[in-house]
Amino acid sequence: MKTLAAILALALPAAAAPEIRTVETSFYCFKYAPGAESIRVSNGDKAATVKLSTANITEPQSLAVSGEEAVIQRTDGPAAAAKVKIPAGLKKALVVLLPAAAGSSEPYQAFAIDYGRENFRKGTYRLVNVSRHAVRGAIGRSFAEVKSGGTGDIELQGDEGATQGAKFEFHEKGNWNRLTETRCAVRRDRRWLVLVHEDPVTKRMNLRSIPDREFRPAATAIAATVPAE
Repeated sequence: MKTLAAILALALPAAAAPEIRTVETSFYCFKYAPGAESIRVSNGDKAATVKLSTANITEPQSLAVSGEEAVIQRTDGPAAAAKVKIPAGLKKALVVLLPAAAGSSEPYQAFAIDYGRENFRKGTYRLVNVSRHAVRGAIGRSFAEVKSGGTGDIELQGDEGATQGAKFEFHEKGNWNRLTETRCAVRRDRRWLVLVHEDPVTKRMNLRSIPDREFRPAATAIAATVPAE
């Protein structure tokens, strides 16, 4: 007599294997994890070694994605350096790597940003907030406020080449606190990633502006560290 489990197994179709696709992927490392300054990126047929940078975005590589998950390998063995979710429909991705919390199985935590030109246009600062505080930024008349874990775009306005004030702040204990304040030129021939991160050990708030590697960086880059109280 067949068991109920056996009958159900025969009646139900076998689960389909996750679709494997390749995504054009660039990488940016906010801070190196010790011993993992390079990674291995596989597209299924071949793998490439990528030297990470805390100053620039890397050249794109073809990355194999199973369903919505991709595994980025270490260079010293088959173990994973990070696992990242890349949503279906994303054709170009920017994967940001940060050191994982103590005790994690991989040295990096990672998240993916849509890096396609349709949704991340030139002349745009993409503000990405991976801190636990809300942040906001203004460049000239352009403004974005971003909650913890969110993203927002600051699209430059004004005449090409005009110099505008730039100010970024984070919200804590009911007040907006300055991250950085500087000036930058209106440029529509490039785009920037602006990443706000809170150091898990020191609790310092850090902001870094990274230009698209396809274009040369502007003369003034935004960078700031706010000491912990």
